[in-house]
Amino acid sequence: MLTSIFFPFLFSVRLALSSPSFSGPWDKYCNAPHVNASHYQLPEEGTELVHLTVMMRHHKRTPTALVPNERGINDGIPWDCSGVSLFKYDGGGARLSHSVFTPPDHPFARQMWAGNCEVGQLTTGGFHDSKAHGMDLWELYHGRLGFLRLVDPSEIGVRTTYIDRTKQVASGVLAGMDPSSAKRPWAVHAQPQLIDSLAPSYTCSRADELLAEMLAAPFWQDILKNNSAVIEHMNSVLGTTNSTEWTTTFTYYQDVVAARICNGHPLPCNGSGDCVSEEDADEIFELGNLEFDYIWHLAEYAEPYNQLTFGVMFSELADALEEPKHPLALYVAHDTSMVRVAAGLGIFPIRWPRLGSEFAIEIWSDNVKPAAGLRAHLTEEESVRSEACRDTRSDS
Repeated sequence: MLTSIFFPFLFSVRLALSSPSFSGPWDKYCNAPHVNASHYQLPEEGTELVHLTVMMRHHKRTPTALVPNERGINDGIPWDCSGVSLFKYDGGGARLSHSVFTPPDHPFARQMWAGNCEVGQLTTGGFHDSKAHGMDLWELYHGRLGFLRLVDPSEIGVRTTYIDRTKQVASGVLAGMDPSSAKRPWAVHAQPQLIDSLAPSYTCSRADELLAEMLAAPFWQDILKNNSAVIEHMNSVLGTTNSTEWTTTFTYYQDVVAARICNGHPLPCNGSGDCVSEEDADEIFELGNLEFDYIWHLAEYAEPYNQLTFGVMFSELADALEEPKHPLALYVAHDTSMVRVAAGLGIFPIRWPRLGSEFAIEIWSDNVKPAAGLRAHLTEEESVRSEACRDTRSDS
């Protein structure tokens, strides 16, 4: 666990859930519960909230894993992102928006679905969820707690990854907190793609070696062998039988299925009428959870792999929490970011991070010892769990 490294200056750590649960695996996945005024427990009296950090996964998006004949899936049902145009660019020039189209006679059109969405783009439903997320944050931290005063860059620092959908989510969250934000420019901070620590996207050859060893281990090979029937069926439907990378992990199947379920599309069917069933989808979901728990928890090299791939971000978070620059620090990230934080904090077993899941980290002062306590609201659990640790160092 990285708790002592991540929060070396804190007096206590409380892990608690402040949201209701949902029924059904995909309902829970498609829009995670998050902190809100109706399901929030105040800490002990005599304390004052002095800082809030929220790290969240983006909301609903289009798939990032495309099959060889993507346009042939579900008879070419189009993806519609007309309600969420990609970013406009100003800087003294014309305000441009990105409009996606694929000419029907394009020689490679079969590789891309029909419609006006880019790969991995936030969908209209994802933008709606982002605004609702912001409304809940504002209702709690402004309306109930009186902590946040203004939706303004002087009060709220925003960090995203280099990927557009995280910026789109940040835009929706801010607009949900204050609709007038939609009319104002707002600078968000993102590191260069080559070295982005939040995604994370920097290269580390040793981490690549550890991952390869974990996926080649007998335990994981037995998992793949014992579930070869569903793997073969998914490959048959999706046309990925000859795609080696699809046969060593369940994440590609997860992506294909989840993006369609969460955005109201039917489960994938190919031109021959062979389809992914609901039972297949549920099995892939649970196998995906197993894969995440294996890589980030059970595997021999899980901890060093996490340290190598997210150590830079852990260091940045520790520094930012020790000396906050804004009352609210908002980070919009990915499942690969959220799972690393969960593993680093020792929140086991690891589950596939849901869309919109968050860590809401509050720093409280007890008016005796500044920044004496921290509460981390975790929205990956289905029941309230609370843990505590104390700094045993003297106050001298």
